This record gives sequence, structure tokens and C-alpha cells, in this order.
Amino acid sequence: MPVTSFFTIGSLSVPASWIAIMAAFFVAYSAVRFRYGKKHAVIIGDAFFYLVIVWKLSIVLTDYESILRSPLALVYFHGGVVGFYLGLLFIAGKTLWDIKKGRLGADGFRALFTGAVFVQVVYQVMMVLLNEGEMIAQVVTVVVFGLFTVFFWMNSRKASNWPVQLALVFMAVHVFVAAVQPDEFIQTPLISTVVMGLFFVIVFMRKLDWRINYE
Repeated sequence: MPVTSFFTIGSLSVPASWIAIMAAFFVAYSAVRFRYGKKHAVIIGDAFFYLVIVWKLSIVLTDYESILRSPLALVYFHGGVVGFYLGLLFIAGKTLWDIKKGRLGADGFRALFTGAVFVQVVYQVMMVLLNEGEMIAQVVTVVVFGLFTVFFWMNSRKASNWPVQLALVFMAVHVFVAAVQPDEFIQTPLISTVVMGLFFVIVFMRKLDWRINYE
């Protein structure tokens, strides 16, 4: 959903998307902590921290000349969409490294998957609530993502093959919702869902020992 609303916090004018993403990470962290415990909730907190840091610092790559002219721009600006994707790439690389080193097992990866799903779902719903838009797009977004969240929560700890299926359903649900939204399929949230979904599918399918342990 496009940003149509801004909120004043002190002397700052904050776009609705910032509030939506903060709410999304808070709910995702809480959901993971409730289901997997504090130890695995830290994984979500770390992922959020790395995403923000890479996103902010990536302006050095995307707009190097502005940083040279005014170093304080690093505080007030960020790397935009390119920086966001670099952040996702960094998290994916760190996750694979942690798996290789044995620091992230099946439950930890499932916790990361759960956090990613909740971030996207809550972000989409909050964007509908905070911004103006077509009624059909708002209703479809809230209802479809709401139903998927219930379905996901009920099935995310079941049989070992479910993570792969849930990741595929997650991508399909977002594609369906995007079809009725103003930007349709050319939007960062949808692309992020597809990229993350494929990442989780590939890792879950390759880690056959995780699947065996859950049978």
C-alpha cells in the first residue's frame, strides 16, 4: 500500500511506513518469544538490527557524493530500496554462515521464518490502517493476511514438511493480495516476500536432517 499519511513526533514528520515497520518488528519479536522463547527471539532482534544498520550505512554506496559534501547526511538519510535489499542479503548471508557453523539449528531457523512472516503480515495490515486507499484493496489485504496468520500459527510447528509448504503458501497469498493493491506486483514488500520465501524453501529442503528430526 502506498504511503499517504505522515505523523508528527516531536519535530519530526514520520511517514506511516516507519510506524508500520516498527509495529511489525515488535509483534514479530513478541510472537517468536511466545512460541520459541527468549533465546530464539534474540535472533529476530539481531536481524532487525543488522537490517537497519546496513540500510542506513548503504547510503555510502548509493549516494557517496552527498556523504562527502555533508557527512551528517549519514544520520538523516538511508540507502533507499537498494540499501534495504542489501540488508536482506546481509541477513541471508549471516544466516547461512550461522547454519554452517552450527550456531543456528532447526528451531532457530523456524523462529527466523516465523519472524519474517509476522513482519510482512503486520506491516501490510498496519499500512492499510494508517493510510488511505481503495476499500476493496484494504479489505482484501486485512482479511486474507489475517486468515493466513491464523493458518500459519496453527500449522507452523507441525510435521517436518510444513515449513516448505507454508513458505510457498506465504508467497502465493502475498501475490494474490498484491493483485488488488495500487502498485500491483511492482512493489518492494512483494519482492521481499518472494525473495525471503524462496530462501526459506531452499534452506528447509536442503537441510534434510532437520526434517528427519521432526518426524
